[in-house]
Order: sequence, then C-alpha cells, then structure tokens
Amino acid sequence: MKTLSQKNGIMMGAIVLIIFLFFVLNLLLGAADIPAKDVVSILFGNEDTAHPSWNYIILNNRLPQALTAILCGASLAVSGLMLQTAFRNPLAGPSIFGINSGASLGVALVMLLLGGSITAGSFSLTGFVAVLVAAFIGAMAVMAVIFFFSTLVRNSVMLLIIGIMIGYISNSAISLLNFFATDEG
Repeated sequence: MKTLSQKNGIMMGAIVLIIFLFFVLNLLLGAADIPAKDVVSILFGNEDTAHPSWNYIILNNRLPQALTAILCGASLAVSGLMLQTAFRNPLAGPSIFGINSGASLGVALVMLLLGGSITAGSFSLTGFVAVLVAAFIGAMAVMAVIFFFSTLVRNSVMLLIIGIMIGYISNSAISLLNFFATDEG
C-alpha cells in the first residue's frame, strides 16, 4: 500500500508531465502547420528552415504565449494559496474577493474613459501596456480595500461577503460604462 507522500509524488509527477505535454502541443499546433522537426530545430537555434517565417512564428508568437500561459497559471495558483493562507479560509481567492473584477474595472476605465492610454504629464502609456497597468492598478485598489476592511472586520466569513460585494459593485460599474459607451469609444 502506498503512503500519502508516494501518492503526492505520483500526482505531482503526473501534473508536471501534463503541463509539459500541453507546452509542447502549444508549440506544435497553430494556424500555420509547422512540422515538429522544424519546431525543434528552431528552438535549438537552427535558422535553416524551409520557411523563414516559421522562425518568427515559433520564437515571437508560440513560445512567448506558451511561457506566458505557464507563468500566469502559476501566479494564479500562488495568489489563491496566499489568500487562502492569509485569511485562513479555503474559499478565499481572487475571484471571491473581487480582485478579478477590480482588474476588469481598471481596464474598462482606461479603455472607455481614457481611450486606451494613460497620460500623466509628459509620461504616457498606450496600447497593451496601458491595459496591463490599468488591470494591475484596479486589482491592487480592490486588494487595498479588502485589506482595509480586514482591519475592521475580524470574521473571515464577513470579509468574504464584503469581497463578493466589491466584486458585484465593480461588475456593475463595468456594465454601466458599457451602457454609456459609444461605438467610437
């Protein structure tokens, strides 16, 4: 009979294998049919492929997407674990506390009210970077509100309810912004 640590080791090995499999599939599959031997050749630095555009597709499109997916998944898991540990509640998570909704509200504010750019004096952010910064600021603003309420409320269930309320308020604000938005932005 296997012990708990052996079962956990087998489970972790299976998870790592599945993640690696999906990483490889992400590199191999896409709109452009690139043979597996050419993908491996490009990853190992061989620039001599049948199509020069394949280098660009693999190195500038598929590989960054695959790495970003792994890093985002890991960061979401760690943030959920940190919230569960900090609030000593297995239900705690970014979506329950409204942090995801705060990030969405930040993006909606920048896109709909500021036209997709953030400008402060001579400093300006536009495009994708502005969206990332807006999402980060929105998530951190909601997190600050949650931490403020955590100093006032000692009951973790009440804090979860406050987080759910903040999430619904953020989603309501997004719906209101979308309602008043025009086709031009």
